[in-house]
Amino acid sequence: MLDLLLAYLPRTLVLTLSAGVLLAGCSSTPPTRDQTKDTDSSQSRRHALARAIEPGYKVGLPYQIAGQWYRPEERFDLVQTGVASWYGPGFHGRLTANGELYDMHAFTAAHRTLQLPCVVRVENMENGKSIIVRVNDRGPYVDGRVIDLSRKAAEALDIHQKGLAKVRVTVLPSHSRKIADLAKTGANVGSMDDLVADLNTSGWDQPGPRDKIQLAAAPSGDLFLQAAVFSVQTNAERARTQLRAIGPVIVTSVQRGDRTLYHVRVGPYVDQTEADAALQRVREVGFEGAHVVARG
Repeated sequence: MLDLLLAYLPRTLVLTLSAGVLLAGCSSTPPTRDQTKDTDSSQSRRHALARAIEPGYKVGLPYQIAGQWYRPEERFDLVQTGVASWYGPGFHGRLTANGELYDMHAFTAAHRTLQLPCVVRVENMENGKSIIVRVNDRGPYVDGRVIDLSRKAAEALDIHQKGLAKVRVTVLPSHSRKIADLAKTGANVGSMDDLVADLNTSGWDQPGPRDKIQLAAAPSGDLFLQAAVFSVQTNAERARTQLRAIGPVIVTSVQRGDRTLYHVRVGPYVDQTEADAALQRVREVGFEGAHVVARG
């Protein structure tokens, strides 16, 4: 079985077996992606491997790739900036480091050290778009890159054509703990992917650079906190009530195709220091994806 597993290592080369053995923790240099490409397209064999390495909650032991050591750890407070890339058809259906079959049509991603799975918000700092993904794989192993996105996530951030973009990665603690609990109790992959997809469609969708948002008259200042975006107006009004104690709350509607989205913003604030202080309070009351935006 070990020879079979070695022949079908996933793109990350870091697999934690159900028996607890980390294959990529050796000192030798692992093969490249091309060298680990599947040589047998049999779906039954891939599914047999998926059963051999059961999906679940994993952190993993320190491991070495190309002479560099990586030390996975459970983090619920990570905020990281760097370059995002994406991987797609060449890896679709192959095993991830979490023991799942990679689905390029799901909102997932790879990270070198975060617990698997966890939930992170990825913001494209070049166009302001954001997406929420479930981290279930290891990588990328190129200097400067901090996350490897699925094709679907890359398309949502407008990265898929360019290939790379500067991003900010933020772990969402409550959602990460919820996903961890689901994984520990044997929840199927589909239910976890549905949860993340729902976050993206109902509560966290972000406007594109050409969306025009008209803000109501407000005190002077150019910085706002975007707490969340909802597709249901009553949810936006509920959020307004939750946030009133922090500062002025503005709910604006944006038409996106045949959908109406309701943006909930707090502010304005006159400088970054004031905005950051309020941002911490907004996140503490449950809006973990909140972030600072400029008046627009």
